[in-house]
Amino acid sequence: MIDRKGLVRVLQDRRVADWVLTEREQELAVVDERAGLRRHETRTQWTLVVHDDSPTGRGSARVTIDALGGRPRDVVEQALALAKAAIGPAWQSAPLAAPAKVALADAELAHGDLVAAAGTLLSGVRAPAGATALRYAVLLREQVSAQSHGGLHATWAATAVRGGALVTAGVRSMEIVREARRLGDLALGSAIGEAVADLRVLAGAGVPIAGPCALVLTGEALLHGGGFGVWSVFATQADAVVERQGLTRYRIGAPVARGAEGIDEPLAIASDGALDFRVGSAPMGDSGDAVRRFALVEGGRAAGLALSPREAAFRHEDPNGGVRNLVVAPGTWAGIGPDAPRVVEVRRLRSLAIDAYTGDASLEIALGVDHVHGEARPFTGGTVRLDLLGALARARRSKDVIRRGTYDGPAAVWIEDAELVV
Repeated sequence: MIDRKGLVRVLQDRRVADWVLTEREQELAVVDERAGLRRHETRTQWTLVVHDDSPTGRGSARVTIDALGGRPRDVVEQALALAKAAIGPAWQSAPLAAPAKVALADAELAHGDLVAAAGTLLSGVRAPAGATALRYAVLLREQVSAQSHGGLHATWAATAVRGGALVTAGVRSMEIVREARRLGDLALGSAIGEAVADLRVLAGAGVPIAGPCALVLTGEALLHGGGFGVWSVFATQADAVVERQGLTRYRIGAPVARGAEGIDEPLAIASDGALDFRVGSAPMGDSGDAVRRFALVEGGRAAGLALSPREAAFRHEDPNGGVRNLVVAPGTWAGIGPDAPRVVEVRRLRSLAIDAYTGDASLEIALGVDHVHGEARPFTGGTVRLDLLGALARARRSKDVIRRGTYDGPAAVWIEDAELVV
């Protein structure tokens, strides 16, 4: 039988150089109309991170344990074997810092039947007349306990809500997904309404017309695929390992793109994993590193990196928990004016492919609106290829903001000098 005390006892007996053990006691509820499913389960999950020192360096490994059966000694031996196979340069763990103070648990989900709560959530969400939505909800309630070799003991409660739907209007359908910490932040009903509106526009959409244009990316296109969406290009460039290998586009202190520091509203991006009730927030990481807010971009220049304990040790800095919630400073742009010669507004993407190292991207358009001298013509299809990193660094950002999942920033951006390819 695996339990936390047994794992800690074996780790101490084996004199492991450094370790962090995180235990998650979880209660999960799933209600899925698509599969006619209503399920409730409880489970315990452990995450064990070990660091093993040898004369040739330090090896690290991370093991996740979902099963209750087995022996703690076997788990620890497996982790040490993986660590020994990953020996790298020697480094020392930084002194432990206090975990971030952050609220992660929805009071509405603190007690009671989660399946009933999921059912109530879905019953309050309806598709507009003439459309249908097959909905699902996943609710999680957990108690987290973390313990480390250095004497850290931390506990916190957290909840997570995931909802989605297959939305159909006429002969077209669209799948949507939303994530939040609290029921009130999920906004699944409004997401379904927006999807139905776009499906109806899509029913009358024409074909794209190739040519140069200004490009506007709105909320759904900005956050395509969940997570950071198009802004993930900056999270990748903030990877300290990639930066140390010399594979990033820019270095700390340098402009993130040519001219990015000289525009009227230079770009500012921060990672803040200590925002209350946000999907990416946490008091600390699985490696025991305290989560901290740090800047990725300031004034159009690279300002900081995501530092794991290992990378922080190499750089003689403090770890910060990595990129968690992106906070992008809004601008003052108020929207598409009637005098714009040609603007392609992208509402939804079919696919988004970003080169992790160069920042070049290919955007396949699912729904766009071609604005030419005040007239709006919806279309579907076409591709825009651009240097996404440079384009976003110089883009005009809307004053309107959205807060969803792990993103807090402008609801739309205006990019000059793009070209629509058919």
